[in-house]
Amino acid sequence: MALCTHCGNEVDDPARCPICQAGRATPKVRRHRDDGALCPRCEVDLETQNMEGCTTFSCPDCRGIFFPEFTLETVLNKLRATCDPVDVRAVLQEFRDRFRRKLPEKVRYKKCPVCDTPMTMSNYRTVSGVIVDVCGQHGTWVDEPAFAALADFICRGGDLVANEAGRVRARTTGRRPDEGGPNLIDRLVGGE
Repeated sequence: MALCTHCGNEVDDPARCPICQAGRATPKVRRHRDDGALCPRCEVDLETQNMEGCTTFSCPDCRGIFFPEFTLETVLNKLRATCDPVDVRAVLQEFRDRFRRKLPEKVRYKKCPVCDTPMTMSNYRTVSGVIVDVCGQHGTWVDEPAFAALADFICRGGDLVANEAGRVRARTTGRRPDEGGPNLIDRLVGGE
């Protein structure tokens, strides 16, 4: 097995990555760890920190945060309890605009600080427009600006928008309630 030099995915063919079509595969070399996890961006040792009573791991350089399994939701639930009620209709246009942002041209999959395998990029709550990196076994990596955007999403009523979007999606398309996208937000703003 080898890793793509562009996106970090495991590939069999050493000539060309079938996933991103841009990188070449190189032999998989495990990153060195002394006593703990490494930042998936900077590859420096992560520091333990306490956030809302939960143990998290942060990078002293890029200030990204690794939340062990279920810790991100615990921290965000405590944040939810402090937010003021909002009018869902008032924030729908803002969330629709988030989907019009362009993704970066170069996508680089980060490696889990625990198991060193590429994490999956995910749009938090499907409609937030905030991309987090998820290792299904160990937890979630959130870049420093993304954590501020998550807090903003929660406090501006994003959970209500995500819940409503899920109900509309399930009712109108038969798809799972957690599947979203720009057309779904357009339908919500349009009053469907």
